[in-house]
Amino acid sequence: MAQKAATAHQPVISIRISEALRSRLETLKEVIAHKTGKTVSTSEAAKQLLESARDDRLELANLLTEPTDSLLNVRGKAEAHLPLTQAEWALVAYYCAKGAESFASTEQGQLSYESLADILEAFLAAYAVAMRKKKVSLDFFYLMTLPEDKQVATKDPNAVDSEDLRRVVNRTIQMLRDPAQKRRRPLLAVRNLYTLLDEEKFSNIERFNDALWPHWNTLWRVCARGHYAVHRKPLRPKPIGDDDDFEGPMQRGLPSQEEGGYRLDLVREEGNDFSPYLHLPGPLAPRYPVNGYARTAEFRRMLEGLDLTRPLAQWHGHYFYAHVGITESQEFDVNFCARDNGVSFVFPMEHWKTIQNLFRRAWQSPDVLQAWDTLAMEYGEM
Repeated sequence: MAQKAATAHQPVISIRISEALRSRLETLKEVIAHKTGKTVSTSEAAKQLLESARDDRLELANLLTEPTDSLLNVRGKAEAHLPLTQAEWALVAYYCAKGAESFASTEQGQLSYESLADILEAFLAAYAVAMRKKKVSLDFFYLMTLPEDKQVATKDPNAVDSEDLRRVVNRTIQMLRDPAQKRRRPLLAVRNLYTLLDEEKFSNIERFNDALWPHWNTLWRVCARGHYAVHRKPLRPKPIGDDDDFEGPMQRGLPSQEEGGYRLDLVREEGNDFSPYLHLPGPLAPRYPVNGYARTAEFRRMLEGLDLTRPLAQWHGHYFYAHVGITESQEFDVNFCARDNGVSFVFPMEHWKTIQNLFRRAWQSPDVLQAWDTLAMEYGEM
């Protein structure tokens, strides 16, 4: 009787690792899961790290151990017009993917069409200078996150080439930039930039940086959005001498606005933050706070985005909901609700327009605009 050949087993090696390395591996597990959609063990993460131990990938793992400090350093280099490494661009792209997929439970909370288009343009720019010498092409993988294409659908995945990819990406960009074609946003396509920067090699770092610099502002805003979504804090350096005995410099107060019995105060808070407090008319003198940058940004978009000319028009945001109602006298009003605490108001239409005017006037102030621009760099697109 023929004997079965013994199955070869790979040796199992047990080693002690430091807490720092364990933290890196845990971070790498999250990165792999985000990119592939599959959960991996610590040992598998270590195996992948060893098998693909490129310097830039090891650098990315190190950057991700202290992501806030790493991103602030990247921003400092960018503001000083210094070239970024491939790993630093990959770090930005990683948080861009997080940002694109955050706050996406409603259409109004999703990343803008303009930012999506610019990120896809950044992908094409980097794709054009990548070496792309892998045995297995990633082109079909990239296309899986984009709107379906009839020509690609008839091809074998191995027959898909760079021309197919460029055609589909360019068509998607045109669709995103066309106001008449506002369809479902391909949010997962933002992952393609991170995958490209993590998987491919770039022989000329100057050409690589030149390709991505035109898209820096968009990439940073979406990256900061992703950082806030993951870590719930802004990308803000700690003040020098940050301790209990240190008091930061006094900041100028921001102007208040009054109209039609309403008053809007912009109250300074920690760091560069400020929050609007809306004082409503009436004997109870109610005051409604819009806490924090993310809620304030969405509240302003709701004020401008709700169609006041159409009965039953709705605005669904991540934090707020509003719709246009009709009174018994056939006049329009606005029904408003805050999702996190259930606070609701029914505003007569002229009252809602008064609130619109208060916010518009407040954001015409140079001091408010300067403070808001600072916060936009710290929190990103909201």
